[in-house]
Amino acid sequence: MTTYDTQPQSGIDDGKAALVAALRDALGERLRDVWVLDEHSQQPLFLREDVAEQIEDVEVEKHLDNERYGFVTRETYDRLHYSEFRYTHRGFDTWELFRTFLVGDDRRVGVLVGVDADGRSYDFGALTDTVQDLGVEHGVSAFAPVAPGEA
Repeated sequence: MTTYDTQPQSGIDDGKAALVAALRDALGERLRDVWVLDEHSQQPLFLREDVAEQIEDVEVEKHLDNERYGFVTRETYDRLHYSEFRYTHRGFDTWELFRTFLVGDDRRVGVLVGVDADGRSYDFGALTDTVQDLGVEHGVSAFAPVAPGEA
């Protein structure tokens, strides 16, 4: 079993609750999981029950550490390209991953969203806009992860 608590923490604050609500509105039952992370910690905001069961024996931290490397690649892309890096999309056989970053308030927070791979096309640009709008509305710090035991 993973050493990280895979169940969503109860009582998430307004910004995080608004994020989950907006993603559920956009994706419906296809939403699998939502995580926020910074350079050192992560927090699950939503885990669909079947996903929680599937990752019980998975080392979630290793997966999230790999996604955490996006803090570096995002900066690299922003320096090398004339346009701003907005999101990453990864496709797996049964699910897809969407990752974007909120930057501001002297903080950087990654947002990871898992969705079912059911043959539908997702508008990841629109999802990015939704996440970014919430970052502006609530401030980036509102999305910073709370490590287990700190809530």
